[in-house]
Amino acid sequence: MQDTTTWICSWLVVTVFVAIVVAPVCGQGKIEREFRIDPGEAPETAKSWLREAYGEPRKLKWYFEETSGKSSYEAKYVFDGAAHSVEFNLSGEIEDIEIETSWEELPEVCRESISAYLHGTFKKYRIEKIQIQYTGAPRDLSNWAKKKNSWKIQTHYEIEYYGETDSSKQLWEGLFSETGALIRQREIPIPSTNHLFF
Repeated sequence: MQDTTTWICSWLVVTVFVAIVVAPVCGQGKIEREFRIDPGEAPETAKSWLREAYGEPRKLKWYFEETSGKSSYEAKYVFDGAAHSVEFNLSGEIEDIEIETSWEELPEVCRESISAYLHGTFKKYRIEKIQIQYTGAPRDLSNWAKKKNSWKIQTHYEIEYYGETDSSKQLWEGLFSETGALIRQREIPIPSTNHLFF
């Protein structure tokens, strides 16, 4: 009886340890919810920044977004023929600018590095969406938006891709550096009605 009790206690200790230590590492999934809002609900600071940087962009829509426990406002619009999204914190301060782009428009060194990572990680993969992400101080981002020449801006690439390994097929979001080095990767939960096709 004592051996059984000792075994159960040991099992419980190991289980709790795994839940505390391993779960946060594996639980880096991207959980995102987005709600369309009236422009009047967006912070005035955010609207003011957008007017200063982009004037009156076409097809402007505002959203309230919750991503993995973080809340923000997002403006989506079309500028220079490309889909843009600008994320603001709850105070209306800009956090980043994302512009949808294509694989062919990425620098060659970046494409080579990202391809090497994806080939080395997955048996098969398919890129779904690519965005250039610009981050920096609000004034620097504003200057970049107007002049496209601020050297103070950081450039990253946010890429969504399906990846297949021996044990799973999963949708991922990877954040890559300007040279194509992986900075962060996280799973995007797929609704049960969706299927992965390679």
